[in-house]
Amino acid sequence: MVSQESPSGKWSLYGEIESEIFIAGHSHAGSVLEAKLGNVEDTILERVAICYSSDLNSGPPGDDEYWNFVAEISKGRDLAIVWNGNQHNANFLFQTSPPFTLVSDKSDATDELLISRTMMKSFFEPSFQELSSIIKSMADVRSISLVSGPAPKPFSHITNRISSEEFFVNIARSLGVDVGDLTITSDSLRVEMWTILGELLERAAIDIGAKYIPAPPETIDSNGLLIEKYWTPDVTHANSDYGIHLADHISKYVSGGV
Repeated sequence: MVSQESPSGKWSLYGEIESEIFIAGHSHAGSVLEAKLGNVEDTILERVAICYSSDLNSGPPGDDEYWNFVAEISKGRDLAIVWNGNQHNANFLFQTSPPFTLVSDKSDATDELLISRTMMKSFFEPSFQELSSIIKSMADVRSISLVSGPAPKPFSHITNRISSEEFFVNIARSLGVDVGDLTITSDSLRVEMWTILGELLERAAIDIGAKYIPAPPETIDSNGLLIEKYWTPDVTHANSDYGIHLADHISKYVSGGV
C-alpha cells in the first residue's frame, strides 16, 4: 500500500505513485486513507493516493518536511489539499462566557452576545495564512484543489463522547473544571461557523487560482449536520464511508464533472 516515503520516513504515500489524484492535508484527509486501507479494490479509491503519516498513531500531517514531500511526489498530478476544518471545534466547541451567537444565527435567545460574521471571519483568517507559501511550493502540480472538512456532528453525540476526548478534556482541565461541566456550543452556531470556514477556504482558493471543493452534499442532513452513518466515535471526524464519498466527490470536481 505504501509506495513512497519521505526522507525521514515520517510521511508516506498510500497508493500508487502513478495515481491520477493525490490527496494531502490535515486530519480529515484520514477518512479517505481509512477507506483506502479497508477497500483496496474499490474502483473509486484506485484513482487516488493519499499523503499521510507513516505511523497512523502519531497524528495528522503538517510540518515542512511533509509539504516538501507532497510537492515532490505530486509533480504533474492533480492535488487536492484537505485544509484544517477543525478550527471551530478547537476554539468554540464549548460555549463561551458570556455566551455568544452570530448575528445571522437563528437563535431565539435574547441574552447572548451578538458577534458579526465579519468578526468571526477575521478570527479564523490567520488559520489560512500558511496556505499561500504551501501552494507556491506546489508549482509543478497539474492542478490544485482545496477541500472542506465534514459538517459538524450534533450536540447529542458530542455530549455522549466528550469525556473520552483527550484534547477537550485537557482544555477543561486548563480551565480548572471537569469537561462534563462545560456547555457544548449549539448545533446551529457550530454549523454557521463551519459554513464561514468553507467561505474562507473558497476565498483562499480563488486568491491562489485553485478549485474549491465543498463537503459532499449527500453526507449532510437538513440541519447542516453530518449524517449519522458517516460518524466516527469521536466528536469531530468522519469515517471511511464518508471517505469513499469524499474521494468520489474530489474525483468529479477535478475531472470537471461538477
